[in-house]
This record gives sequence, C-alpha cells and structure tokens, in this order.
Amino acid sequence: MKLELVRGMRDIVGDEAVAQRVFKERAASLLDSAGYQEVILPSIEYYDLIAAKAGQELLDSLYEFMDRGGRKVALTPELTASATRLYVTRFRDAPKPVKLWYVGPCFRYDEPQRGRYRQFTQLGVEVFGSSSPLADAEVVFIAASLLKSIGIDTWLKVGNISFLRALLQDSGLEGSGMLSAIRSLDHGRYEEVEGSLNARGKKIMEELMGSRKGDLDYWEGIAESELPSAVHGLRRLKKVVELIRAMLPAVEINVDVSFARGLAYYTDFIFEAYSHSMGEALLGGGRYDNLVEELGGPPTPAVGFATGVDRVALLVKAPEVEKVALVVPLDEDSLGKAGKAFSAVSGRPGRHEMVPGPMSARDAIERALKGSFHYVVLAGNREGPEEVVLRDLSSRTQKTVKLKELAQAL
Repeated sequence: MKLELVRGMRDIVGDEAVAQRVFKERAASLLDSAGYQEVILPSIEYYDLIAAKAGQELLDSLYEFMDRGGRKVALTPELTASATRLYVTRFRDAPKPVKLWYVGPCFRYDEPQRGRYRQFTQLGVEVFGSSSPLADAEVVFIAASLLKSIGIDTWLKVGNISFLRALLQDSGLEGSGMLSAIRSLDHGRYEEVEGSLNARGKKIMEELMGSRKGDLDYWEGIAESELPSAVHGLRRLKKVVELIRAMLPAVEINVDVSFARGLAYYTDFIFEAYSHSMGEALLGGGRYDNLVEELGGPPTPAVGFATGVDRVALLVKAPEVEKVALVVPLDEDSLGKAGKAFSAVSGRPGRHEMVPGPMSARDAIERALKGSFHYVVLAGNREGPEEVVLRDLSSRTQKTVKLKELAQAL
C-alpha cells in the first residue's frame, strides 16, 4: 500500500487552507448580496456534455472512463458546461436573467508544475438570459470586486473574440481549424497561425501585433472596409468598456483587439483580471451566447467568469486569530471538568483549544506558551468540583474560578 500522493495531487493545509476558506467566504458574501444564487455542481458529467464545446486541448487533459453501467463519463475539467446543463434542465423557464455562482473541484490531466496541479478548485459566476452590454460590465465588476475584497489590486484586459473569428474566417478557417488557431493565439504562438492566413489576414495580423491593438476606432474602420462581420462586436466592445469604466473608475483597463481565450465556446466579449504583483491572469471569462442552444436548450445569451481558488489564495494573507485559552485536564478524574470548562469558553471570540488527555501543570503551561495562548485553564482535583485554575501567561498570575464565571474571566 502506497502512502504517497497520486502524481499531480496535493494536500492543502495550514495558512493556505485558511486562505482558501477566507476567499470562498468573501465570495459567498459578495455574490449572495449581489443576487447570485449558489449552486453545487457534480464532479462527474457525461463525456459528451464536456466534449460538446471543450476544444481539443481540454479534451486531451480529461480524466475519462467508463462507469460500471457502461456509460462514458469524465471528471469535470471546468464548470461552465455543468452550469449550462443545470440552466437548461432546471432554470430555462425561470425569470431572466438567471444569475448563478458555484465553487467546486476540477480535474485536468496536465503535466504538473509549480502552482499547477491536476486537481484544483474553481469558483465561477454565470448570467443566463441577458444580451445587454451591462450584463458583461456587471460580471467584470463582480470579478474585480471579488479580488478587491481580499486586498488584490487589479487591472483588466478586455477584448472581443468576434474580431479574431472574423479574421480567421476570412482566411477560410472554420471549425477545428479556427479553434486551433484561436488556441495558438491565446498562447502567443502567432507564427503557428500566420501560415494559414491569406494576404489580407497576414497584413491585419501584423498590425494587431503592433502598438495600435487598443485603438478601437482604428480597428472599427478596418473592420468596416475589410471584415464587416466584426463591426458589431467592436462597437459592442466600446459600449462594454464605457460601462466598465463607469462602474470601476479607478481600475486600469487594457483594451486589446488581438486578445484571445482558448475555450471554444466564447463568442463575443472576453476579459481577464490580473494582479500587479503576479504575471498570470487570476480569473477570466466572457460571453458564450451559443452554448445553451448547443447543449439542447433554447437560444439564450450568457456571460460569466471563473477563477482558480488555489491561485488566488496564494495572494491572500490568512487572518491571525487571537489564541485565548488552552484547557488542560491534570488527571483522569478531571476529564469531565475539563470538558465543562471547554464548553464554557467554546464559541467565545478568539481561539480556544482543549488537550483531551491529562498532563502536568508544568507541561500544560509550557504547551500554552509555545502555542501563544493568553491563558491556560487547569482542571484538577485540588479545587472544588465546579472550579478550575485560570493562569494568565503574560502576568504569570493565577486564580481559582468557578466554571460558570470562566467565560467572563477571560
């Protein structure tokens, strides 16, 4: 029997575990107050659901298998498809928009490296049933507010994937060829795409790599004359950026027409949020107006984002909790008294712990000092049946306290 971790997996303990909990608690408070409904999604879905719009790169990383009933299933590599399935099966007739949020484990069979594991926790937000640019701006506002709630100074990268789709389509790229090209662009491998472009596409792509990638007026002019199917997306991006700036006036926004995100279902607005202290994106998302229909639902616009809790938690400082009292029984006959003392202080502000087995007073005091507690509560048989000794470790004084008065004495 191996007592080692499966490759690519890890245990999360200590301050990092606390930091993840803090982030999820802040997210829950923010999203609940903003009218988003929490849902809990399964970690296993039918393979066909995930494969519908996953893209080859994601498919190559799936944990897929046949279950005992002979059904092909997979561990969820991300949760937007699951949330969309939930919308189609449970919320399609609900008043629009439907606003959902979730947090749960995801699995990808990628090559493990520092900060990237084969199991990770994803937190996501989805808005179904609104095509308004304000819905896009709201999702970005929620994303930036979420990072701000844990003290992260954010800047945003925004774009519209429809421009690149129009550019690639103009060069004859469709289906898997287009998705492969978008994935290459997402990873910055422009040379892999150049050979598939026509002369006009190469010229536009060369300009995109220059200094004017954020000039929406310029690119709208290019689209009007060269790529008319991209005009609407660029005009819509202008409006979304205007709304984001109204909602987040202090946040830096980097508009980038060459910006791509590799997931196959994005159709329009896309964005990522970064920290000034970390180079990689902390979260990302965008609009996916076709996914609901492609999964069997009615035509439904949708927009959302997701973030890796593991990565964001690295920037969260675990809060320091004041250690108040350590409760210790001094002998076997005083176990019950120690239990009563612990129940008297449990739930009070700060951290209170109990040692379940007896130890000497000297060892109890030493343990409390090493643990940075303010007090040690000694439950022994020298005092009355309803009394304990309360020792103040800073003043090195102690007194006998009745159990019913213990909480007030701390």
